[in-house]
Amino acid sequence: MIHVDIAELRAAVEQLQAKGKAIGHLMPTVADMLVTSVSDVYEAEGPGWRDLAESTKLARRGTSYKVLRDTGVMAGSTAPGNGPDWAEAYAGAAYADFHSRGTVNMPRRDPFDLGPFMDDVLSDVEALILTEMTT
Repeated sequence: MIHVDIAELRAAVEQLQAKGKAIGHLMPTVADMLVTSVSDVYEAEGPGWRDLAESTKLARRGTSYKVLRDTGVMAGSTAPGNGPDWAEAYAGAAYADFHSRGTVNMPRRDPFDLGPFMDDVLSDVEALILTEMTT
């Protein structure tokens, strides 16, 4: 489970609401920011992802050993989603849930666990909202 302190972000949103401003038009941008952060996780091969098993490396002899990036299917299926008061990044690949949770035979490698990338995306979202407050 991921815990994030969004008190400053929440305060900025509440200030916008107090001024009678909606944030819905910002949500596509926020969703794109999340997709970019997930791409950063893929590029970094985690935070804390275990390396591929030796048996997997042997089966892929002569090809790359990039965790969750060799075929690009799951990373390529990551897309933005949003509504009037929410934004998300999600994977359309049918097997994404298995990677996000892990299985008996496969360690958890969740590209949506932003880990060290979380602070950056929250700062960017906060800056976007603060900019909106001043316009």
